[in-house]
Amino acid sequence: MLADEIRIPRQFGAAIRRLRGEAGLSQMALAEKSGLNHNFVGEIERAEKLASVVTVSRLASGLGLKGSELMAKAKL
Repeated sequence: MLADEIRIPRQFGAAIRRLRGEAGLSQMALAEKSGLNHNFVGEIERAEKLASVVTVSRLASGLGLKGSELMAKAKL
């Protein structure tokens, strides 16, 4: 459904931003911990880019979570 194609990336991005803030991390710090480019992290948070399964796993690791825990916290 098209609505999900908009809602899911926004919801995921908002969760990354919230969890990053709770962890006291900047986008740069999360990117470094995740092995990602900080611009890419920002694009995910703004729902401008979609996160692959590998990216979800990397972000989760950077936040000290398992991928499944990250998805549960994002309520997806």
